[in-house]
Amino acid sequence: MTKIARYSHAGAVRHGVVRGDMVQPMDGTFPDLVETGEAPVPLAEVRLLAPVVPSKIIAIGPGYKAHFKGNAVPFARAHFWIKPTSTLLDPEGVIELPADVPMTCHESELAVVIGRRASNVPVESALDHVYGYTCINDVTVGNMLDPADFIASQWFVDGKIFDTFGPLGPWIETELDTTDLRIQCRVNGETRQDHRTSDRIWPLAEVIHRISTFMTLEPGDVIGTGSPPGVGPIVDGDVIEVEVEGIGVLRNSARNKAG
Repeated sequence: MTKIARYSHAGAVRHGVVRGDMVQPMDGTFPDLVETGEAPVPLAEVRLLAPVVPSKIIAIGPGYKAHFKGNAVPFARAHFWIKPTSTLLDPEGVIELPADVPMTCHESELAVVIGRRASNVPVESALDHVYGYTCINDVTVGNMLDPADFIASQWFVDGKIFDTFGPLGPWIETELDTTDLRIQCRVNGETRQDHRTSDRIWPLAEVIHRISTFMTLEPGDVIGTGSPPGVGPIVDGDVIEVEVEGIGVLRNSARNKAG
């Protein structure tokens, strides 16, 4: 497996290959990155950043059959939202909770990172445009605890576009079979979500194909692939961990937004 991180160290922002507790620096511009001959840097001495700066983040839903408890999925295709780059948040960054909203919820997801420009790509070659995979917390305002409300109201996109509502990381795993991975979310150490990607409704190749028919995907763009059951509220002081098997743990805290 190859883990590609983006990090800050000694006043510079670099990409690097994570091997154990060390980072091997890379040169170039994403996705054209090459390892350098420089000495590796201890992971503990760098500040991890969101592994890419996408031109856009696309969120999809619904993502998992379990939401419908054995009933037929009432949609012919996934629905899509755009999260602007102002939502992007680094690992260990702080999710700012807006005031005067019903609640703010975590949504743990596997995220696809695009590596090749994709426009009108066929399903058969859609995965050829993937650079790798990372974790995303598709933070959302709204009552996502009531299934009836979830189905009725999840398509209102304003709840997904607040600043800091797109934590991403900790790095990109470029070699990963995503057909049956465990996805978890823990809040203050308590497991809230624990599911597997084998329950996905929409194959990733189909999702990429469909998005590319109406929106060109550029290298570095991110697709959140939907959150499994267990979405719940986060409040001031919470520590939220999104873990995807084979990738790692994305950790962030939450606080009430000042002002």
